[in-house]
Amino acid sequence: MDLLAAEITAVTGKDPGKHFEEMVSEFGMPYYTRIDAPATSEQKTKLQKLSPADVKELKLAGDSILQKLTTAPGNGEPIGGLKVVAGSGWFAARPSGTENIYKIYAESFQSETHLSAIVSEAQQIVNNALR
Repeated sequence: MDLLAAEITAVTGKDPGKHFEEMVSEFGMPYYTRIDAPATSEQKTKLQKLSPADVKELKLAGDSILQKLTTAPGNGEPIGGLKVVAGSGWFAARPSGTENIYKIYAESFQSETHLSAIVSEAQQIVNNALR
């Protein structure tokens, strides 16, 4: 982390903390979590192979869904799961390689309460897509 901070400062001439302040003023304070949800082996396999069309929902925690991704935007490679992006937050779901769970990574740019809504709805969206 120290080397990364030093490189950011050397390349940009700004302290990483200043970059963070600028991002917060533009996008809002981020709230992040990661949770584990139970999944069978079959569900984990299906999660790895989902397509954006498998997600039928139009909203995430009150915001319109902007993107449903199963491949990386930069190179088109599979991400091994699903990422759903809305106006003020997102979640990604990926199966564990070693346990009968899938992991949900989620971020809100509004509040802890909004983050909780994202996580709750993420589990429902994934469950619906796996049916």
